[in-house]
Amino acid sequence: MTQQQWGPPPQGRQPAQWGPPGAQPQWGQQPGGWNQGGFAPRTQGFGPGNQGFGRPVQPQRGPGQPAYAPFGPAPQRQRNPLKTVLLALIGLTLVALVGLVVANVVGGSNEVAYQNEDYNVPPPDKNPPPLPVPDTYDQAQQAIVANPIYKQQIPTPVRCQVPAVNLQTASDPQLKTHFEDLMACLVRSWQPPVEGSGFKIVRPTVTIYGKKVETKCGTSNVNAFYCGADQQVYYSNLLPDYVPMVRQSKWGADVVMAHEFGHAIQARTAILISAKALGQKSGEKATQLEFSRRLETQADCFSGLFLHSTSLSLGIKQADVADIEETYRAIGDDVLSGKPNVIGDHGQAASRLYWGRVGLGSPQIGNCNTFTADKKLVR
Repeated sequence: MTQQQWGPPPQGRQPAQWGPPGAQPQWGQQPGGWNQGGFAPRTQGFGPGNQGFGRPVQPQRGPGQPAYAPFGPAPQRQRNPLKTVLLALIGLTLVALVGLVVANVVGGSNEVAYQNEDYNVPPPDKNPPPLPVPDTYDQAQQAIVANPIYKQQIPTPVRCQVPAVNLQTASDPQLKTHFEDLMACLVRSWQPPVEGSGFKIVRPTVTIYGKKVETKCGTSNVNAFYCGADQQVYYSNLLPDYVPMVRQSKWGADVVMAHEFGHAIQARTAILISAKALGQKSGEKATQLEFSRRLETQADCFSGLFLHSTSLSLGIKQADVADIEETYRAIGDDVLSGKPNVIGDHGQAASRLYWGRVGLGSPQIGNCNTFTADKKLVR
């Protein structure tokens, strides 16, 4: 069967922020900036006001040390459409809570064998290599539903000794230092599965800004976002004023930035551009929104994976679980908009919370495959 090439979007359907009609790359070519390439919105972000927000590594044991399982056994993702999301959420809550107890007990040992310790994390890359781009729509479909990274797992436990930041008192330089160090931890956690599945990982820079910022992806207002055109991450120091839960939670800001790095993982594995291309190809607004929600909830799941990987060294306690989960809920489309039945581009609170918990509950990256999940889980 002949594979369908990238083609121009249906007339009258192209969102303005995706660039002029006909600006798609040719077969296999890298678009010269995603805001011009027609395949992705200007930014993949987290907060309000955003229109576009190797081998599996097995944990080792020290002498007499039990296997490290910070959030309990891998949850079985909801597959039966007749089961309710509520029941799934209740089940995942129990997995996360029980798992944290295990993590804290194991954390009392001095014999923890942290994973990927010999890896030298590179400095922030201001000139990263081009992102991988599928040649055809069939390849794009495979990239989102059967990506090789889904066969990997994130190493656990990984050392990340970055103290939590006080968003009420931190200066911009302090925020930048904190988030740059966090990016180093994210790279250390994600390097084995990304490069083990044949892709290249990149450590992004972090830019702290106020009301708005000009980037290669265009202008962004108060937000936290990943820009595909320069492969860097941006964080507005005003975001906690718009999403108070980010400020109130000890780990809220780190959940946000781990989510943005999740978009970087999607970009480096061709998931991000493929989902945007397929959504645009459909010519249907509802389909484009669904692809966007699947991307965003997957980034939530990826952020949960990182917390799973580093919970021991970060010192995440049982009492922190509720705040972490509330952060996922607080940035749901329905919560931010105040409209319970809104159909948005990021996902409702229940969906974002569900996928955050999936990531928290297991190191298996394949559990975060939102592109094969029932629509009820990505509303």
